[in-house]
Amino acid sequence: MTFYPVFLNLRGRRAVVIGGGAVAEQKVLGLLSAGAHVTVVSPETTPRLAELAAAGEIDLRRRPYRSGDLAGARLAIAGTDDRAANAAVWAEAEREGVLLNAVDDLDHCSFIAPAIHREGDITVAVSTSGKSPALAARLRQRVARLVGPAEARLCELLGDLRPELAARVPDTRARTALWYRIVDSDVIEFVRRGDDEGARGRIDELVDEVEPHESRLKPRLGSARKRAQHLPLQRQGRAASSLADEETGVVYLVGAGPGDPGLITAKGLEILRSADVVVYDRLVAPALVDEAPRTAERVFVGKRSHGETADRAQHEINALLVDRARRGLTVVRLKGGDPFVFGRGAEECEALHVAGVPFHVVPGVTSAIAAPAAAGIPVTHRRLASAFAVVTGHECDGVSNLDWEALARVPTLVVLMGLSALPEITARLLVHGAHADTPAAAIANGTLPSQRTVVGTLATLAARVQEEGLEPPATVVVGEVVRVRELLGAEVVGLTHPAGWLVSQL
Repeated sequence: MTFYPVFLNLRGRRAVVIGGGAVAEQKVLGLLSAGAHVTVVSPETTPRLAELAAAGEIDLRRRPYRSGDLAGARLAIAGTDDRAANAAVWAEAEREGVLLNAVDDLDHCSFIAPAIHREGDITVAVSTSGKSPALAARLRQRVARLVGPAEARLCELLGDLRPELAARVPDTRARTALWYRIVDSDVIEFVRRGDDEGARGRIDELVDEVEPHESRLKPRLGSARKRAQHLPLQRQGRAASSLADEETGVVYLVGAGPGDPGLITAKGLEILRSADVVVYDRLVAPALVDEAPRTAERVFVGKRSHGETADRAQHEINALLVDRARRGLTVVRLKGGDPFVFGRGAEECEALHVAGVPFHVVPGVTSAIAAPAAAGIPVTHRRLASAFAVVTGHECDGVSNLDWEALARVPTLVVLMGLSALPEITARLLVHGAHADTPAAAIANGTLPSQRTVVGTLATLAARVQEEGLEPPATVVVGEVVRVRELLGAEVVGLTHPAGWLVSQL
């Protein structure tokens, strides 16, 4: 059975509770906190209910339920163990149109009472549709750890500011985007420090970045020109000519991290949550794409598995970014890892620059470091490796411009997208002086629950990978640092998730 979740206004309304035990007491206290006028019908009551009656806070009728007790009630709760009594109360409730909850008696409920966490004006209700109140209670406890006094104070502050913001930002769409911008920003950090004035000042800054005439542009950070000026990101692009069209949007190249959706940066997630358009690759976690607003356009442009051709050519992706930005939209180009580490991010920036579209790059966690770390392998180590190099496997298959003699001497070599070319990679390194017994590892699906690590030597790794059926995407690490994984212990393999399994042969 599926219930429709609502919050009822019971202030000044009559509510009737049948029963006087501990469960009924809790229901009464909840109704009183909501401002209801409560009548309790029960021959016996708890001491607390008796005290409330003596103080005139509830109307107590010391007798069993009888027909007519629900007259004029908006809501009723049957807190007894008597199913026959519940059935009688149910019959009257249905006849009189009174909402009824019979505790632990789902057949006689027109509504169910969720597990509730309240913090100031914030109320979070958890329901399991009556199937497991105990689970609902435990979930409520988890919510309580996330929603505390700071969130309640922020809610109060934002409520006070609603009239002012409505006047300053009259456009509905712009104002809605601004509210999300505020709650996703660092305003809460000022509140946590007790600095309400600082919080108001930060909100003022965010409001000032929105220009009132922007009716079509979602003002993520104000106009395109102001966005290009205000965000202190790694790089920014501007048109060679001035931005005559104030309704030009902006493109953010956001690094999505190595796979685990929790490894995107806070700034990247903040921007993603206000996107009008999300353009994403195959290696981007679906959970991250879901973080975009429900109304955002989602465009998949990634490569399929096993090196198949791209769904869209790079020039088509560039044209897509330019087109959406010129419509005055906030475009997030979500790229696996870091946009500038073998992600063609620089090419997209060049295309945007030529087209006169403002852009920003939000760095991401590259799998070149994260995947080895998730497998317990540091890319540097004070005793073993004071430097490391990163190459792409696409440069290792066939004709290559890489200096293999130099790479063979690098203490740690990391190869991204190198699984299909692994035999060629290991062969080139061996030919150019690397030792055959150099430890080596391949990590597939690094940082994800399906992470797998195969460990061998430079001479054996390619065969080991084939034997174990490892599939892309994978990161290859060559160097003495691979041995550190054994010293750290298998329990650290997969720093964000346990690895699926570990195959080791050194």
